[in-house]
Amino acid sequence: MDSTLENPDLTENVKLELDKLIKLCRILEIEGHGDRTLGFASIRDPNGNGMWIKRSHIALGEVFNYRDFFHIGLDGTVYSGEGRCHGEWPIHAAIFEKREDINAAIHTHPLYGCVVSSSTEPMRPAGYQQIFFPKPPPRYEGSSELIVKLETGREAAAVLNDNYCMFLRNHGVVACGTSVEHALIIATAQEAACEEFVKTSSARFEWSYPDDDEQNRKIKGQERNVPVFWEYYCRKLARAEMIGDSTLSTEPIPVK
Repeated sequence: MDSTLENPDLTENVKLELDKLIKLCRILEIEGHGDRTLGFASIRDPNGNGMWIKRSHIALGEVFNYRDFFHIGLDGTVYSGEGRCHGEWPIHAAIFEKREDINAAIHTHPLYGCVVSSSTEPMRPAGYQQIFFPKPPPRYEGSSELIVKLETGREAAAVLNDNYCMFLRNHGVVACGTSVEHALIIATAQEAACEEFVKTSSARFEWSYPDDDEQNRKIKGQERNVPVFWEYYCRKLARAEMIGDSTLSTEPIPVK
């Protein structure tokens, strides 16, 4: 999935991270985060110059090479890229601006995440997904419309606070991480937790939760799971590509 695009911004350390971001986008597609050509992912530029973000008008599963990303500043200045930059770049730019620990971010519209984003009830996972959520993820209430202004993006980033994921009211989800790998695990865990929440709520079960000490011990184990789960998802992607999953492109989508 290399690209012959000549771009001085594509240093070797950038390519290394974009290779992982390509995989992340395609994994999100097969994990239920695809919504036609909506949704995107980004990374902080490893050289400290803005961010790299998936271009618009292609699906997550159609991300194929370096030409599928724009390099932009955190103020929206376009440094390089072909086609159209994603209009909701302010969400991720504001998060990178506010949180120095976050190096990768995702915004998608998965089914259960969208359902929970429309609920006034806080999401509390009942099962294993608890290890990724020390507290219910917050919900940005400001608007359900597209976040295309940096001011609005900063409002959403303030709601995210010290969490690694949140909901956008009647819109979708945001998941972040200290690395591409971490962001993917947060995104998939968030959707799994939302599915647990929706189904358990629908069944009207009585809920039980671990106490704070038990929860804190479980949360400490999440870091060691990130590389293990990442490799699992990479193997799953390889199998999907091998059998010709129709949601995954086998060649680049022309830039228009």
